[in-house]
Amino acid sequence: MRIDEAIQQHVAQLPEHLQAEVYDFVLFLAQKQVKQGALPTEAEALAIHQHLLAHYADAFEKLAP
Repeated sequence: MRIDEAIQQHVAQLPEHLQAEVYDFVLFLAQKQVKQGALPTEAEALAIHQHLLAHYADAFEKLAP
């Protein structure tokens, strides 16, 4: 499974107000990237995705009943 698919599955399970927070964070990251003026290399992007997935996995484990 690709990272974007894994994130999408996790986000789909969240209540709508938390989905909105995730979306706001994604927009923040995109805006931050534009301000820096350069897109990350493929390796950097992969590292960012892995970090985010690990962070979300931890958060989802805490939310699980």
